[in-house]
Amino acid sequence: METLNKTDIPADVFKIWEKYSLKENIRKHCIKVMEVALKIAQHVKVNKEIDIEAIKIGALLHDIGWAVTNNPFEHFIEGAKILEKEGFSEKIVLIVERHFGSGLSKEEARKLGLPERNYLPLSLEEKIVCYADNLVEGNKERSFEQYLNWLSKIEEKSPELKWLVEKTEERAKRLRDELDYNFKTTFCRYPKSAIDF
Repeated sequence: METLNKTDIPADVFKIWEKYSLKENIRKHCIKVMEVALKIAQHVKVNKEIDIEAIKIGALLHDIGWAVTNNPFEHFIEGAKILEKEGFSEKIVLIVERHFGSGLSKEEARKLGLPERNYLPLSLEEKIVCYADNLVEGNKERSFEQYLNWLSKIEEKSPELKWLVEKTEERAKRLRDELDYNFKTTFCRYPKSAIDF
């Protein structure tokens, strides 16, 4: 899939990127997440009803919160606030709010000092964008194993987050397995070789 240029970005997305001065590197990351999410969605669509436009818009806006915060534990909450304020649908707002890691439970949010609510991806669209985000580092695709290695580095740097890394890894594996089940394949296990066909 070719990288999008400015004219390919939906006008409502580009308007938000510009209004909040979203950095170019984050825009490129969002474009790559959208590309990966759409590849995943192509396979899911065979077996399930899925809102492709919501996946596209949600992926392109999933990191809009970085425009107003540098805190990784707040960017998804701030992004949801922005999109709610800007009049985006609840479906898009929830994709953004629930994309962090592999989601956070209400209890985990409380433990991190965040507003106590469920940040776990529930809809298929939320799960696809969340999983696709895990498969992208910067603007490059990575394998699921590379994502798990990245998580272990977080634990090494911040041992106090060991509990979160373990929960995220466990949840990410469940998410991968659930998407594989929906595909009736092992598509999500081998993203670098299986996505690009």
